[in-house]
Amino acid sequence: MIRAAIFDLWNTLVHSRGGDPFQHLHELMTEAQRSHLPTLKRDAMDQIHASAESFLERWRPCMEMTEVQREGMVAVFRAAAADAECFPEVQEALTRTRRLVRIGLLSNTQSFDMEFLERLDLTALLPNRFLSAETGYLKPDRSAFETVQNRLGLFPGELAMVGDSWNDDILGALRAGWTAIWVNREGRPRPELDPAAELVQISSLAQVPSVIENLQAGARCSTCLG
Repeated sequence: MIRAAIFDLWNTLVHSRGGDPFQHLHELMTEAQRSHLPTLKRDAMDQIHASAESFLERWRPCMEMTEVQREGMVAVFRAAAADAECFPEVQEALTRTRRLVRIGLLSNTQSFDMEFLERLDLTALLPNRFLSAETGYLKPDRSAFETVQNRLGLFPGELAMVGDSWNDDILGALRAGWTAIWVNREGRPRPELDPAAELVQISSLAQVPSVIENLQAGARCSTCLG
């Protein structure tokens, strides 16, 4: 029995019109600085930082970052937050889903410049929020999923992960023993996977409430669930 549906944030509930901010940081860096980007990105996402300014100031010495660069990078994070907007079906899908099960958010994201969650009315809709910067675990690490189930007091088979990332959301959830609901808006080819895996593919979040209802009714085949 599914008792909770946990949603990914970026490119599942919300997208930024300007795209991935870390790609824009890459464009502001020198070749020597770019070698630090993977570690910088992980640090942003698995540690709490009070602000973009303090986060980038921490990295300024080892990257030999100029003040102009730092200010430009701060502006990148601010722009991504300002440009964030929900996909059209999000509010209704979350409202309908929370009538059926508990809902929450599990996201690989930083702790700063997240005020847009309030602006987009997601704070009230998603009372259970698990940001990697706060938990210290990034999907697809099994610990990210275990943190959610432990805090909610649920067993793996009682949770469904709703997300767009095949690796982070879908494979991560399946390895943790959760049901996975893959949001595939672009109709990408599905990678090879055990046909018996607890996986449902959808093209819109508007389908989530029906999928949850069918799961609760005991359906398992993708045709019955879609």
